[in-house]
Amino acid sequence: MSRVLIAFGGYGGEWTGAERMAWKTAEHLAMHGHTGAVLTDSLPPRAPDAGPWPRISDPREFGHPDVVHAFDLARPRQVAVALGAANDLGCPFVLTPATAVELWPDPDLGRAACRAATAVYVLTRAEADNVIAAGADPAAIRYVPQAPHLDGTVDPSGLRARFAGTTGTVLFLGRRTVFKGYPVLLATAPLVRLSRPGTAFWLAGPGADGPATSAADGLHDFGVVDATVKHQLLAAADVLCLPSTSDVYPLVFVEAWACGTPVVSGPFQGAGEVVRHGVDGLVVDAEPGALAEALVGLLADEPRRRAMGAAGRRRVERENTWAQVAAAVVAGYPMESTRPPMSGGER
Repeated sequence: MSRVLIAFGGYGGEWTGAERMAWKTAEHLAMHGHTGAVLTDSLPPRAPDAGPWPRISDPREFGHPDVVHAFDLARPRQVAVALGAANDLGCPFVLTPATAVELWPDPDLGRAACRAATAVYVLTRAEADNVIAAGADPAAIRYVPQAPHLDGTVDPSGLRARFAGTTGTVLFLGRRTVFKGYPVLLATAPLVRLSRPGTAFWLAGPGADGPATSAADGLHDFGVVDATVKHQLLAAADVLCLPSTSDVYPLVFVEAWACGTPVVSGPFQGAGEVVRHGVDGLVVDAEPGALAEALVGLLADEPRRRAMGAAGRRRVERENTWAQVAAAVVAGYPMESTRPPMSGGER
């Protein structure tokens, strides 16, 4: 079994998809007998997700790992520390970029990390093409699935009774940024309500680009929500709409499908690999008119919505489990330990 140092940056609030991926990967590696530590400034897991590995602030606290695994090139500081530690210790470095190339704040570091990695974990063929173009060895590419982070079951009836629209409910759940399509969704809401005046639009997530400014009726702003409310929102909505133009594979899509909720996505590179258009959701131009037309059609067709949600749920049960994620990750780790014998001070 391997000694693994996982490194990633935090976002200062409720976990992003990249943070969830890193914490849950650590949890499931521990379940399979691996030991490790987590180098991060991310908020630590709360019960019942209390992390099995110590959270550290300096790689020297862990001693000599067999592999250093960095996550999320949107937070380059921790990736740089991880890459430096791997170089200093002479151990393999592996990378989960977790963010679209065009959103890397430090492209030079991103390219250096891709070149150095003995394994680069990607979610789609489009992401693979991009990281190879950034310098990754094609032989280093490893495909991993997404998996939902939803605990137990929830009863969405109370939320639905209080806030659902009489002609449908659309949920936006994510960072309120331009690249996630948040302004486009706000502009779409009044167009949808022209045809279906009783439609409610639920908004949840951190407001990096500012709060909702639309005065359209039917907007319900839940702010930044915890894991339980997130689960309730996903289970209660008729459709999740995230019209992203820059993304890799939104974790919230897998979580919506796990709840039997179809998704409407923007046309980010690789979206057609993530959303099976017409099967478990729709891929639509990130433009208010096109988005409104898609939402109106889907809200008016309950059998189609239910069929898409059911197809998404079956897909998650078949392809998107954390056991599958952990197995794919371990397959990219070095097969034999390369670390020297531990000194008495190492853990």
